[in-house]
Amino acid sequence: MPNSKPALEVWDSCCIIGILNAEKDKLPALLSHKQAFETGLAMLGIPSAAASEIVLLADGSPAHDKVQEFLSNPYVQLLLPTQEVVLRSSKLQFRFDNRQTPDFKDKAIAAGVPKDQAHRLKSKDSEILATALVYKAARLTTYDPLLIFIGSEYITSETGLVIAKPNASMLPFEGEGQAVN
Repeated sequence: MPNSKPALEVWDSCCIIGILNAEKDKLPALLSHKQAFETGLAMLGIPSAAASEIVLLADGSPAHDKVQEFLSNPYVQLLLPTQEVVLRSSKLQFRFDNRQTPDFKDKAIAAGVPKDQAHRLKSKDSEILATALVYKAARLTTYDPLLIFIGSEYITSETGLVIAKPNASMLPFEGEGQAVN
């Protein structure tokens, strides 16, 4: 068998928060993804931008210790911003801005993105998306409606990166032999 790595799935901060806060609406789907990591079917990549966004837990306590514990799991890889990530993030912010693409906001709203989130891709989200692209992830798991819209409208067809909410039946690496080199 050729030397290969398991597929990489990148999580947005909202997924980590869902696990740490045991959010009932998110936990079952996220835990099903976690099983793929624990069995070695996939590797979980956490962009540093996503980890640094998590400051407080739902009960008001500081998140630092729980984030540190989560990141210490053997299937978690902290993905650091490289020069390529930083430059790609800047390009993505420029591209996905209503000032550059006048119909962007209207398309996003039509796809279900709330009006107050539909005008541009923000810095942290752009860095998370750029990290997933540069590290050649198979999937970016998020609950962010703008990232999901950008994925379905642009990114998946251009790069193959799936951007979606967690859903065990939609894992792109459930089949045999899929790996990222």
